[in-house]
Amino acid sequence: MKLMEKWQRDLTVYRDVYTTFIVEGNIHDKQTWVYEEDDYCQPVSLEMFMYMYLKEEGYDVIAFYNTVDGFYNTFDDKMLKTFNGLAGVNTDKELEVGVALGAARTALNTTGQAVAVVITMANTLALVPDSLSDDEASYYSSLMLTSMNPTLGMSGTTGKPLTNLIFMFTDKINDIPAWFYLNNPHVKTLTISKPGKDIRKYIISSKLNVVPGTEELTDSERDEYTEQFALLTDGMSLVELDGVITLCRQQNIDIKNVREAVYLYRYGQTESYWDKIDINKIQNIEAVLKKRVKGQEQAVAKVADIISRASLGLSSLQGNHGKPKGVLFFAGPTGTGKTELAKSIAEYVFGDEAFMIRFDMSEYGQSHSDQKLLGAPPGYVGYSAGGQLTNAIKEKPFSVVLFDEIEKAHPSILDKFLQILEDGRLTDSAGETVYFSETLIIFTSNLGINSKNKYGELVENVNKDMPYDEMRERVLASIQDYFKFQINRPEILNRIGDNFVVFNYINEKTAMDILSAKITSFINKLRQEKNIQLYISANYSNYLLSVALGNLDNGGRGIGNVVETYLVNPLARVLTKERANKNIQLMFDAPPSALGELPKYRVAPM
Repeated sequence: MKLMEKWQRDLTVYRDVYTTFIVEGNIHDKQTWVYEEDDYCQPVSLEMFMYMYLKEEGYDVIAFYNTVDGFYNTFDDKMLKTFNGLAGVNTDKELEVGVALGAARTALNTTGQAVAVVITMANTLALVPDSLSDDEASYYSSLMLTSMNPTLGMSGTTGKPLTNLIFMFTDKINDIPAWFYLNNPHVKTLTISKPGKDIRKYIISSKLNVVPGTEELTDSERDEYTEQFALLTDGMSLVELDGVITLCRQQNIDIKNVREAVYLYRYGQTESYWDKIDINKIQNIEAVLKKRVKGQEQAVAKVADIISRASLGLSSLQGNHGKPKGVLFFAGPTGTGKTELAKSIAEYVFGDEAFMIRFDMSEYGQSHSDQKLLGAPPGYVGYSAGGQLTNAIKEKPFSVVLFDEIEKAHPSILDKFLQILEDGRLTDSAGETVYFSETLIIFTSNLGINSKNKYGELVENVNKDMPYDEMRERVLASIQDYFKFQINRPEILNRIGDNFVVFNYINEKTAMDILSAKITSFINKLRQEKNIQLYISANYSNYLLSVALGNLDNGGRGIGNVVETYLVNPLARVLTKERANKNIQLMFDAPPSALGELPKYRVAPM
């Protein structure tokens, strides 16, 4: 049976080479103990695994220790009494930490028996890493001195000499002061990862009988649903897997609907917004998005493809079920509709553009900015607040996540994006995992619009008079250069694949469409919310259009500013003069002769 975890195999290889093992990572999960003679695997606690493993290897004395419980061994009281004799202490009494570690050191120096000491809350020996008090420093110094003097104890079980060992359990390696393990040839770090697919399949298969509906399955169907169950729970711990199986039993969720149980455990609901998109809605997606985003047909077509395959369940068929529903990289000039398209997707899929979560990456330009996204480490200011990104995904696991101007983020932040795109999950500073498998990830960038000449001056790389194909190639080349050579992160390009979309400049026809849409939207909202009916003459419309076309450098955002300055502001002045804020009809005949003056208008009662 090949169900041993990597850290377990490493422990077997390095047990006689090192004296101290720092065990980090998924330490609060159950671990698999393999009974090779029976071809059987059982999930047990990490403490129980260590006891069973060390005893099987021939260790005569196994003692556990933490700063709350002191020394203990809940599996073998006789071993604890033997440890007392070797250490010269009474474990029934409360011992100061320094005394306890001194006692452990004494026991580990014995040669008559093989001894192992397991410190289960090693991080509590130094609550503030790398800022230790004299006492705390002496605690780790005591452990280091013990580890640097290997002692061979003669096993009473096997009759062979075994290295006396120290094990230290901690959530993260940086909870231990770096000077303790860096360049220390006696210390080995073992990282416990989340259980792999084969282990999850074995555990699911062994517990499947408690899930409703399994009694009706044939052997082949049982294997099929076990495989599906294992794929859906990628990234989950064995404890979390137990939670999903418990939900199936308690909520009477049939094995054929196991996806609902996984959604319920992860997100608190049994249905995905993506699954609710029917085929008729998919057929109309391009037309719907084009109503809001003008002149960007290629971008809309790419988005339509991703939403279609996500709603049809095709995205997960390519491999990892935990990956985001899709990833897009929007590039191009400012004001061309990148953010607007992201909002349109959120409204289309989830029914409200509030389901778009936006992060301005210019706020994450420092090397420590990952703490803002994931939360500050324990003991640091802001720890209890959590991370901005992880908190947002906990609140809205079904969402469009927009990382705006990604090139302004510190390169170290990109490592977090790699994990999101590859695994579909992140673990925050509190150790809680958040899942991105129901999100659509969108990066935006202005890379390639400008470049630096040989004098370091910023010059145009593309312009609105350039053919789109040429502009697109130049922008994509700049993006490739940035990720491959400037920040040395080519793997980001691989994760995004062919999902780069370059937005075109706003041309005159598109500007006319955007202006018309913004004016229509404003007039409709004015009527609905204020009962004010505003009419605009052809003369006034042509005036607004001429102003909008006069400067297209700011794109759609600039057209919005034109509507605000030359329509909304004049309307506010007219309503003030008429002493009315509702129930009125207005006709704007001609524009004001200068900014700040009133337009020519007529008033009629409703």
